Amino acid sequence: MTHTSTLTKTIAAVTAATFFLEASRAPAGVEIEAAPGKDKIVAPVAATLPLAMMTIGGKESSHLGSGYLDSILPFWGPGDLVFFLNTRTTLDTNDQLLSSYGLGARYLVPDHEIIFGGNAYYDSIHSMNGNDFDELGLGAEVLTHWVDARFNYYLPDSHRYEVDRHSTDESSSTVGPVFENAINRQVIFLQQQHFGTARHITTRRFEGALEGWNTEAGFLVPGLDKYMELRLFVGAYHYNNPFGHDFTGVKARAEARLLPGVIAGVEYWDDAYLMGGHWTGEFAVSVPFSLFNLAKGRNPFEGTAEMFRPRQREFRERLSDMVMRSPLVMTNTGTQTTQTSSSSTGTATEGSILLKPLVKTVAPPPVVMQVGLGEE
Repeated sequence: MTHTSTLTKTIAAVTAATFFLEASRAPAGVEIEAAPGKDKIVAPVAATLPLAMMTIGGKESSHLGSGYLDSILPFWGPGDLVFFLNTRTTLDTNDQLLSSYGLGARYLVPDHEIIFGGNAYYDSIHSMNGNDFDELGLGAEVLTHWVDARFNYYLPDSHRYEVDRHSTDESSSTVGPVFENAINRQVIFLQQQHFGTARHITTRRFEGALEGWNTEAGFLVPGLDKYMELRLFVGAYHYNNPFGHDFTGVKARAEARLLPGVIAGVEYWDDAYLMGGHWTGEFAVSVPFSLFNLAKGRNPFEGTAEMFRPRQREFRERLSDMVMRSPLVMTNTGTQTTQTSSSSTGTATEGSILLKPLVKTVAPPPVVMQVGLGEE
């Protein structure tokens, strides 16, 4: 796709620029040779970029499972502001593939445990029906030691694809009461009207992406933070459905960072359709992954051991936390039905009655008998 090709080139260019920036940066506290006649300059001590992180995880609900690979690559850190690239690839058990490419920024307020962040994403989905959708995603977040809040908006393209169609033929008939129809005085026909209707029905199913938003806010459970980070969230969502009623409801989530690099969670959505079930479980592992170390022939996973050692994280480490967004470009299917019909009326003879003609009977004339008298 053109969008994917362009974005891939952009990411490659930014990555190359990142290598250049890293290679050209003078280590803090090292003297830099100045021009002739000028004093030598010592590079100021600057905050190092947060670690680049790679996360592999999976989600499972009653009707849908998915696995994902997420990476965050900080590439520029002027002062307390950090810019990063974020890529995420998700494969669902229904053969749906989601690829997300994002550019984000996070600002750590000096001398405070507060991070303000913003991000923009290009999401591409290859649906289970073989259709492709493009989407723009925008997000904002506030991260503190005790309270987090975030908002995400999704604006997909307006494409609608037909994914299935089938046709059926139906017919029905009714009959009226029997009535008499006298043709002549000798025959009466018994007749009945028949009414028939024939219908041809075509049903088509369509697929399209859903425009919408979701938001959440939560807090770190006090007391447990000495042993692990357990955060509880509650939020809301709304997605416009072009094929029926919109999806609007409440969502809730619990996220437990058992170790700095081990995350487990459970999530609830009012609409089971959106996530393959009301409840979704999640497990993920995060490790450092440095392209710069790889380019220099060093261990790209340097620092991994620290991610599996029980300890309290420094707040600055949250600059490399995953960006929490909807894991899917939501797709939905709708049905459109068209119907053509025809009707007919006919009269059928069900029987007849034959009337016999009346026979007129003529009485015979009276018989007169003569009685003979004796002769005198």
